Amino acid sequence: MPHLFIRFSTLSQEAGGDFKGILDVLVQNGEEEPGEGCVEAAALGDFVAAQAPWASDPANVTALVPAAEVLALTCAVPGRTATQLRRAAPYAAEEFITEDIEAMHVACGDLARGEPVRCLVTPRARMGRWLACLATADIEPGLVTADAAALPGGPETVTVLFEGDHALVRGGDQVADVDVENLSAAVAGARAALGEVERPTLRLLNGRMSESDALAAGFEPEDVQTPPAAVPVLRVLAESIAQESASPINLAQGDFAVKRRVGGAWAHWRPAAALAGIALAFVLALTTAEGVWASYKANALREEVRALYREVFATDRVPGNPARAMRSRLGQAPVDTPGFHRLLGELGVALQAGGRHELRSVTFSERNGLVAEIMVADYDTVEQLQKALAQRGLLAEVGSSEQQEGRVRANLRIAPSG
Repeated sequence: MPHLFIRFSTLSQEAGGDFKGILDVLVQNGEEEPGEGCVEAAALGDFVAAQAPWASDPANVTALVPAAEVLALTCAVPGRTATQLRRAAPYAAEEFITEDIEAMHVACGDLARGEPVRCLVTPRARMGRWLACLATADIEPGLVTADAAALPGGPETVTVLFEGDHALVRGGDQVADVDVENLSAAVAGARAALGEVERPTLRLLNGRMSESDALAAGFEPEDVQTPPAAVPVLRVLAESIAQESASPINLAQGDFAVKRRVGGAWAHWRPAAALAGIALAFVLALTTAEGVWASYKANALREEVRALYREVFATDRVPGNPARAMRSRLGQAPVDTPGFHRLLGELGVALQAGGRHELRSVTFSERNGLVAEIMVADYDTVEQLQKALAQRGLLAEVGSSEQQEGRVRANLRIAPSG
């Protein structure tokens, strides 16, 4: 079956609504050699009409978005059914992000009662902009996911795909897009995400790591695979998806789920429907009922949260602020200690607030927590970092520290306080 892969890198939207940016495209058409290249966002419609007219079917289109703009996390979510788990997931994910959860789109992986839930999180506005760009070419992707999530891999493999001065990294549920200078720390984090694997494999595509960096990240030299031939990035990702080497989470869920499938009589009515949609949007833009509509949506959302609270926690008594109460009870979910993702996320927030920094290495174990080697401006910054983590309920112990290259190198062990 033919398939169109589109990969976003940078994308902006001008005041007039036009999109600017370069998209990587790859067309698989039967037994023919895949055609690939780049196309301006504004010319995507012409490209699709000429090279992939069958892309009007969402099943034939995959969109890959930058991993740097998507957060991958795993969290404990209470609930008995898949519906309950999906509705409660945003509240469980809220502790990992700093933005307003209502402004974020949370997509879930497989849902099972009592099992951790894998999620991808990205701003709703950004998700809408990606889909709106594709809609200018009259296409709607059946699969939307982070590019790094499409890397080939397995439960015992960390995969790195080099691309210029940065690299895509995937290990277990963790994905990242990092500068090459920070690659060793990212690979160490991906190695920790594999869990207790005795001899994991590090697969390097289109580039190499030094033996010392690989050892620091937890890989023996004989466990490092480096295929000799360079392969185009999008072709690697496309083949991984086509061969089901990756099982990425689909961001096209909830409000962004596929709402139509083109075919049959609908194809003839589509132009008229598009004009009707434009006319309706114009009329709505001229109305003065925006405030009433917003109030209605807020009330509906409030009632939905109250209903979810009753359903999940099996009670008829709902507090005045059910969303806050639900977040409080989620914080008491049966999780013994914060895991790798939580500790690394808290460290990242604290480092960003402390100014210029360098994360040199990260290791994690259930017994010792997260151990990180960092470079910061001075000893005061180390103390500020400890205080910031303490305010978030974490203990940061300094194992060693010394001045080096005009800055301070410190080893921190981060674990739950008390």
